[in-house]
Amino acid sequence: MNEKALEQHHLDELYKELLETKVFAEKFLQKNHEEGLKAVSEMGEGLSRDVSNYTNQLDTFSAIEMRNREIDQFNMKHDSWTTRLENIHRSLEEPFFGRIDVIYDGEEEVETYYLGVNSFINVNEERKVYDWRAPIGELYYSQELGETSYEVNSRKIPVDLKKRRQFKINGKNLISFFDSSIAIRDELLLEALESNATQYMQDITSTIQKEQNEVIRDTTSRVLLVNGIAGSGKTSAVLQRIAYLLYQYRNDLLPTDVVLLSPNPIFVQYISKVLPNLGEKNPINLTIHELLKMYLPRWIRLEEESQYLERNVKNIENKQDEILRSSAFFDFLEKKAKIGEIYPTYVSPIRHQNKVLIDKEQILKFYNITPAQNTAVQRVAATTKHLEYSLDEWLRKKANSPKMYDRITQMTEEEQMKYFGRYIQSESKEQIAKLALQYLNRHYKKTWQQIRRRNWLNVEEILRDLYQEYTGEPLEFSNGEVSVDLATALIAVTDMYKESLAKNNVKFVLVDETQDYSAAQMKLLLRLFGQAKYTLLGDENQAIFKTKITFEEIRALFEEKGMAVTQKDLLTSYRSNAPITNLFKKVANHSDKIHVVSVQEGGKEPLFIQTENEEMYLDELVKLLREFPEKEATAIITKDIDSADKLYSKLRGKVAIKNFAHEKHLVPGVGLNLLPISLAKGLEFDHVVIDNASNKNYQTDHDRQLLYTGISRAMKSVSLPYIGEISELLGE
Repeated sequence: MNEKALEQHHLDELYKELLETKVFAEKFLQKNHEEGLKAVSEMGEGLSRDVSNYTNQLDTFSAIEMRNREIDQFNMKHDSWTTRLENIHRSLEEPFFGRIDVIYDGEEEVETYYLGVNSFINVNEERKVYDWRAPIGELYYSQELGETSYEVNSRKIPVDLKKRRQFKINGKNLISFFDSSIAIRDELLLEALESNATQYMQDITSTIQKEQNEVIRDTTSRVLLVNGIAGSGKTSAVLQRIAYLLYQYRNDLLPTDVVLLSPNPIFVQYISKVLPNLGEKNPINLTIHELLKMYLPRWIRLEEESQYLERNVKNIENKQDEILRSSAFFDFLEKKAKIGEIYPTYVSPIRHQNKVLIDKEQILKFYNITPAQNTAVQRVAATTKHLEYSLDEWLRKKANSPKMYDRITQMTEEEQMKYFGRYIQSESKEQIAKLALQYLNRHYKKTWQQIRRRNWLNVEEILRDLYQEYTGEPLEFSNGEVSVDLATALIAVTDMYKESLAKNNVKFVLVDETQDYSAAQMKLLLRLFGQAKYTLLGDENQAIFKTKITFEEIRALFEEKGMAVTQKDLLTSYRSNAPITNLFKKVANHSDKIHVVSVQEGGKEPLFIQTENEEMYLDELVKLLREFPEKEATAIITKDIDSADKLYSKLRGKVAIKNFAHEKHLVPGVGLNLLPISLAKGLEFDHVVIDNASNKNYQTDHDRQLLYTGISRAMKSVSLPYIGEISELLGE
């Protein structure tokens, strides 16, 4: 048999085993379920209920514990085989995608390993396919034929890699296979890149490239900074990285221990299916806006996310927000919190039904006797203990008073059941006092909450005072709504003064489009997730927001905290064809210093359409939009939401178009999609139309980054209609 026939035969045999194991798993789960139900129903049978003495009690509890362990065994088997069955269902679509042949050091026989999205173990417990994340998978992705090695439990295993084979498989049919050692020329990669854009991001498991693999499998860096040009697969790599980390640390890491910060709500939905398709649960996936909203008190209203994105992308100046987002102001807040001065205006008295129980002077007295060398948040915690003790002492004294004795002993039976869950019998004076304290603690529940929640400390007033001290000007809260930058400062002050908000259970934080974060936001993340390892992804040429931060500033920020930064560059573009890549490279800042390689050769040249006025522009745009294939995804990208809304009103009724300018949950798909650049970030489309790429519309350095970001969303074609003169940023 020739090679293809041999591989097809192997696939046939493997597919039979998959189906056989599927049937076995289904029958096993059914049997396990029935036996589990039977065990539960029989749990009480045969158990002694004699608890007359200590020995009999131990025997009864021991028997119950044994039955509970039996139930636990049923549950463990159910979970294990359910996971295996789910893996089998995924494997039936594509049993494997890769093969490597190796000779181990000191041996002569060739060992063959097949790699898939999931591992497969047959009914005889023989491993037939290895998970792509297994240590042996490193050999496939490193793509170095000859003498090499892979690592298992920090031990290097030297091997001679003889073959690296890629497969294209549909179910049980082998479509084709390729032997290759150079990823950039991989046939399967090129074939994947030529396919149409999909509504949701797909995993790149079978086409992970060497430089992406280094990002995915890095487990040593405390902070990994990934500098990737548009279309280099940064986001794809980080999602595969999450899947890899969940596999690598499967005994210690839960999806809820991982936080992924995405650039906008549409993008959160766009990437939502990647990890489930790999058999993993999604981590906590939020935008920075959603994260801040989680930490704000309910009575503070945060500006709408669309409002924040719009204001940010329009580069609108706001002196107050500029100060609030700055690194210098955040450092000032931290410095003041270390000194820990608290003034009367910062605190409110402890009240019960509008009656003052502990006045401001007493609170400040408690605060001032705490150790002065401690930070504000530590001293506030100690003050809280003093306040709790003070209230408890006062309530105990009150509970022992004749008035409370009369109140308790004269309670109706209904009141007794309400407060104590039983009737008062012939209780002693001491027992009545205990019941009185129980009653008072319930009666003063809101007062206890005031103390424990530290509502006596006014965070807003602290921020107002510190802002006034820093700037000499008052801090403005407008119409009860706070900006994202003001919210960032409020949460930071809460963490520094009121209570630590640190989430030490979070072990990995991954930030996409990190260049769009302010210095204050990055520093807040470090306070919230100080124990985590960080993966930061970005492209400085896509810094389209006013809150941008440079990679140099990011590095300095983390190194300030003693956290070493490892930088990896992704400079190969996989998304766009060569002409599109050349265009966005030309638009990029310092394009002469950027080394960008496009994998896809050839392709359709960018289309420039000149028009004289708005009427002519609209006619040409409609004509252009009607030419795009209905079954491919086309994006018309505007500078901002206002522009998208205005253009939609002009195009509606002329072409079948969907406006995503205000969308939070739906993801653009095939057909015509209209959206502002702030929501197009991170997405990809078969075709992109840049709305009015004129010199009037795009002329500043900020506009340059908008153009770079918009153009680089395109896979197959980009069109740039314009009124008057073409933007000089696009060159000749």
